[in-house]
Amino acid sequence: MHIKESASVMKEGERAKESKREAKNSEIGVICACPEDLPNLQNVQQIVQSIRTALKERGNVIMTRLNDEDLEKVDALVEVELFKSRSEAVAYFIHEGIKAREDLFEKVTPTVERIRQLKKEARATLEKPSKS
Repeated sequence: MHIKESASVMKEGERAKESKREAKNSEIGVICACPEDLPNLQNVQQIVQSIRTALKERGNVIMTRLNDEDLEKVDALVEVELFKSRSEAVAYFIHEGIKAREDLFEKVTPTVERIRQLKKEARATLEKPSKS
């Protein structure tokens, strides 16, 4: 086996191990607490459940830019393994932000739906053959 082939096989093996490790670590970790922390444990468990619920169905990809201060805070939560990645942390906070401002979405949704309907009607009008 050539050196390049050997290195390629090693990299594939490392990628497979990393994939298995990521799959294994995809669940939110075990919470450890001291006796004095027990009153707060229920709150922590609620947070973990909230995170699991928020991250259940993440199939859409978006790109965002954060300032240094926000990124440091996200990284801190990833570092203590509350989240397994920046993506997971940011997805959670977007979800929570939307929940917190549900009133805003309730106000704007009817208008957005009407705009979509008007656009659909305009497209249909433009697609009709002209009688000239």
